[in-house]
Amino acid sequence: MVDALPEVAGSMPQRNQRKLQFQIRCLGTKHGQAVYIVGSAIDLGSWDPKRGVACTTTPQLFPSWKSANITLPPTIQRLEFKVVMQTPSLADSDVKWEDGSNRFVELPVSQACSQQIIVSCEFGKPHVNVELCTVVAASLVPDDHNDDGPFCKQKHTSASLMLEDHPDHMSEPGESEAELGMQTNEAEFSRQTSWPSRNASRHLVTDSQGSFDLEMTRTPSLMLIDAKEFEDAAKQKDIELVELERERLNRIQRRVQSCTLLDEMKSITEYSDPSRTILLQAFNWESWRTGGGDWYGVVSSNIDMFVQSGITDVWLPPCSQSVAPQGYLPSQLFNLDASRYGSQASLQQLLQTLHGVGIRGVADIVINHRCGDRQDSQGRWNVFTSGMQSRASFAGVGDWQGWAVTLGDQYSDGSGQNRPSHLDAKFDAAPDIDHANLAVQQSISVWLRWLRLEVGFDAWRFDFVKGYAATFVGNYCQKSEPAWAVGELWTDMKYDHQGLMHSQDKHRQALCDWINGTGKAAAAFDFTTKGILQEAVRNCEYWRLRDSSGKPPGLLGWWPSKAVTFIDNHDTGSTQKHWPFPSDKVLIGYAYILTHPGIPCIFWDHLVEWSAGCRQSITDLTRARRDSGIPVDAEVRILQAEGDLYLAEIGKPPALRVALGPRSAGRPDESYWSDAARGTHWRVWVHRVDTAPT
Repeated sequence: MVDALPEVAGSMPQRNQRKLQFQIRCLGTKHGQAVYIVGSAIDLGSWDPKRGVACTTTPQLFPSWKSANITLPPTIQRLEFKVVMQTPSLADSDVKWEDGSNRFVELPVSQACSQQIIVSCEFGKPHVNVELCTVVAASLVPDDHNDDGPFCKQKHTSASLMLEDHPDHMSEPGESEAELGMQTNEAEFSRQTSWPSRNASRHLVTDSQGSFDLEMTRTPSLMLIDAKEFEDAAKQKDIELVELERERLNRIQRRVQSCTLLDEMKSITEYSDPSRTILLQAFNWESWRTGGGDWYGVVSSNIDMFVQSGITDVWLPPCSQSVAPQGYLPSQLFNLDASRYGSQASLQQLLQTLHGVGIRGVADIVINHRCGDRQDSQGRWNVFTSGMQSRASFAGVGDWQGWAVTLGDQYSDGSGQNRPSHLDAKFDAAPDIDHANLAVQQSISVWLRWLRLEVGFDAWRFDFVKGYAATFVGNYCQKSEPAWAVGELWTDMKYDHQGLMHSQDKHRQALCDWINGTGKAAAAFDFTTKGILQEAVRNCEYWRLRDSSGKPPGLLGWWPSKAVTFIDNHDTGSTQKHWPFPSDKVLIGYAYILTHPGIPCIFWDHLVEWSAGCRQSITDLTRARRDSGIPVDAEVRILQAEGDLYLAEIGKPPALRVALGPRSAGRPDESYWSDAARGTHWRVWVHRVDTAPT
């Protein structure tokens, strides 16, 4: 390995100067990422990705990327490099190196004339193509005159290791260095060039030393590029590329090792940013009755509303065939056509439409229990079939018998391996599944990967997680690579003779313990905050919204980045009303969760089925949250928490201000705060300066 030596600056270009340009085809970049070249030479960062060579692209070139010219001294004969993808912030956590050994290029030793070397390759593929353009004497002497003076013309040669499957050539017709006619003379540039017909301007650009900057000269004027159009085109291209890669992985998912598959799935996973995530539960307890058996079509018809309301993730109902129409007594896991919410094709179309507008799909994963298809010889419903008929490679996956049921369960035949833990809650309506059984784990992991790759889901909501150990949720997340995950741990809160007790630390500690049990792979619904908040607004007891340490009293006060806050869901509200939020105080609740830390979840009924005024208020609140740019773990400064008034400022410096309760909070500093949203007994202000992330 030979390191590059520093070049000696001079008034004239060196006659044996070598310029190197990288041209990379890279399909896997996401919005906000760029391609960099990192290698052994100092000019390539000496293997430090923060000092690598940046490549650029355009809507016309993408997915091809090009670097600027790098001037190499003649002493370098062998160059090693790799291609990396990372965000412009150059954070270590954002760097993705391509797999495999280092790439290398054997460089010719320049004897007299300048050389232009173009190295092209494709991210993740081993082959490298090298083109060499040698400059020979030209301008002031006849073509056949043997003179190696400063005026030169270029001749092309090429090196081997041709790039496979590379239909997109990096350079456009008529735009090579030879056709541009660059002359290395500071005083003049004489050449008549016929530019290709295109909607872009061209300029002759020189650097600070007077040399012509070839890359800038051949780049279309940015003044003629619509930035919004460019961004939209790039996002659409990202979506198309992800879909193509997902389809490829779906075809091979049962033919490769799971570790290899999971590693490749990372490239198509848009991991959620909890600071920007707003979840919508897109169904209620009666949704299976709606839409003529195609609830997915109903959801799809409201996607424009979701976009306007700032929704980033949509939680859909359980999609498998189920004994109960709501989906929470699943039987044939792979049979999505027997769901009362619609067909597999309709579900896949909905998810594709959501992806087209940048919204992730969250699947409701019901695996604590499962209903058998048939009875065993003793009449127990513990014979399970998968429901998969279209793909032979999935044969037998999810075909279980009594051995998959926990010992001691009424549906067990005694052939199982494990009893439930003493901490596991019992679900009497269906067989409790033994997740400690490795065959069960493998089947569920395959099913989750199938939901991601064939169906198109991005993330998971785990149902009834108090019925099995948190470690299994962490394992399933590890085996399926979701964008994020959240679990429903609904346990009892503490009451005394006066009602709900002020301190619910034990309740929120249980949520923290469960999150830790998953290896921090999943967030948890913040039932603590729901219980305290609805008690506070119902009885005008806003003192409940501050704990003994001066923090918010729910999970969001201790671990906000893992707290999914909500007002109601299909169990607590809807037609079940097991634990409903006071209906006349719902917007006060949203004014709280949409301005505070955590990941807020909006309920379908409140956004879609209630009044247009309710929908507008929720939209105003999500806009205020987005405009303020508060992070998921924003600081909360509680100014007042009394019987009839809660007043707090969120963010550091404060970016949101919220007042809840019938008592007036007074007028804040109007040079700092401006009105964002208001309603009966609630009001929200946003800092006048736009602090949203760029």
